[in-house]
Amino acid sequence: MSSPTDVATSQSAPPVPDDVLERFADLGHVPATERKFFFESVRMNVQTACELDGLVRLGFANRRGQRLAHAALAVYDVIGNLNERERSLIERILEGKAKFIFHRISNEEINEGINGLEEAAYQIALLSSLVTSRPRPRLPSQPPDPPVAGRRSGTVEHWAFQNFLYDLLISTTEANGRLTLRRAYKTGSLIEAINALKPYLPAHFVPTPLPIRTLQRVRDAFRRTYKAVSDEDAS
Repeated sequence: MSSPTDVATSQSAPPVPDDVLERFADLGHVPATERKFFFESVRMNVQTACELDGLVRLGFANRRGQRLAHAALAVYDVIGNLNERERSLIERILEGKAKFIFHRISNEEINEGINGLEEAAYQIALLSSLVTSRPRPRLPSQPPDPPVAGRRSGTVEHWAFQNFLYDLLISTTEANGRLTLRRAYKTGSLIEAINALKPYLPAHFVPTPLPIRTLQRVRDAFRRTYKAVSDEDAS
């Protein structure tokens, strides 16, 4: 997930003390040799959370903004719910002789074909949600809701918080650590880590009570994505 670290309107995060980060590192079983990198990474996660929260609070909510958000989410939803035949047709266009027309989407160095189109739609939907303070779109790695008449799918409650969770999992895993979650008992080092960092996050940023199913869903999505990346690196 990208971090908007150079946004002029961002708000600064209060510094997370070393003793808090040490406790977090102990919870995640982060080796001593990795802790300097880990501390820097977690502090960046907290800063990103504050910046995203600041962007949301600056959103405009007039009718034009609402139309922008609705249209962007509608396009993103439709792309996510395309069937195999429809996706194949778009792939042929984006990868065929006309692909130079759609070079921003079909650029092989970035993300080609239908995946690139979905990523572009996600970024537009995300931008529109940030400037209008509306619910965030689901991540491209999350399956879309099936289309239902009269309902807009593709939105995620507490998006910035979920982004923060995902970043924490990345930081811990990259530092050779591991965060646990026991959904049935509502316990685990992931929950303890969130509570340890909560005083350094914006007010109301962490939902109360903690949405355990959301924590599990984000953790599962991260594990699928990280495994896919690891398998690709090993091939």
